[in-house]
Amino acid sequence: MDASKLLNILLDLTSNSENSITDTLSLLVNNISANQSTEISTNRQKLNKAFEDSITNKYSPSNLKIVQNIGASDYFGLTGYNKLEEIINNNAFNVQKTIADLQKFIQNRTEYVTLIKMTADNLRELNIEAHFHDDSTFEVGLLMPEELTNNKIINVTKELNHWDRVFKTLTELTTGSADDTEISFVNNGSLEFFINNGPHIAVCLAFAVERIIKLYKNIVEIRSAKEKLKELGISTGEQRTIEKQEKDILNKGIDSIASDIVKEFASKQIDGGRINELKVAMKGHVTYIVKCIGNGMTIEINPPEILEPKEAKETDTEEKKSEAKKLKYNYDNTIKQIEIVQKSMDTIKTIGKTGMDIVKYLTDGEEAKEE
Repeated sequence: MDASKLLNILLDLTSNSENSITDTLSLLVNNISANQSTEISTNRQKLNKAFEDSITNKYSPSNLKIVQNIGASDYFGLTGYNKLEEIINNNAFNVQKTIADLQKFIQNRTEYVTLIKMTADNLRELNIEAHFHDDSTFEVGLLMPEELTNNKIINVTKELNHWDRVFKTLTELTTGSADDTEISFVNNGSLEFFINNGPHIAVCLAFAVERIIKLYKNIVEIRSAKEKLKELGISTGEQRTIEKQEKDILNKGIDSIASDIVKEFASKQIDGGRINELKVAMKGHVTYIVKCIGNGMTIEINPPEILEPKEAKETDTEEKKSEAKKLKYNYDNTIKQIEIVQKSMDTIKTIGKTGMDIVKYLTDGEEAKEE
């Protein structure tokens, strides 16, 4: 686990909005002791909203892994709220037991918050800086499971070289030029690589990944339905028909995703001949990303952390008003891009490695066409 990413999370968890939960929990205990049904309902609703609004619910997979590893999920976010509800509901007819368990939860949570605050202070005393980016760059994370690379350099290099080609194609497609991909951050202790990209690349990749995951889920559902039909005794011929349909859906889906990416994001500066070449390359990249997801790789996109710019004052000069208007336009545009990326990342969280080889019916040699 990287200390700079850990520090960023610890600072989030010790923010004022997170700490306000403790006060409401204490009020809830008093309400239950006094049998104040209206106040109990009100404070439970407040707690529900507070836990729902927790920044941990919006975390990327790499940050969520740290939250789980340090035990913060017991006290923050939806997982923490579920533990709280479990305490309340499990002892509905034993008020004293409920109160005792809630007091223990509050004590444990308070001690935990104190611990992580001290840890954050100590990390900063050691000159560790929190890992976050607040400009217009979006950070793409490639989280490679051990079974994908076997922790061998040759396998890691192969995957990174492949992703270098993906990013070059996306960059050329959206901007008309391509540069070598630079790794901006490597999470220590695991194979997690992070690459800074402009918003156009992030939105394009988010579009691709979201569509790929929806296709993946469709294939998984078809595979599950086929297994159920098999148990019901459908013939071998009918099973082969379903497999052929699965193959067609997968390959047509990949064609459609690659075509839509080019149609949606291609720069008008690129000539027709090169567009066709990029379309072929894009199909190979989409195929590769499908395989990555099928093999357990997680692709995450972390938006920049930005503050809304101040509005211009009536007394400001025209130059300052113009600058403020430009900053507001850039801010609104970035927020729209962040919303697009966040929607795609929420889709990513709905799926994990199922163990199904969804790409076994891909056309042979499909990946080779991306060069």
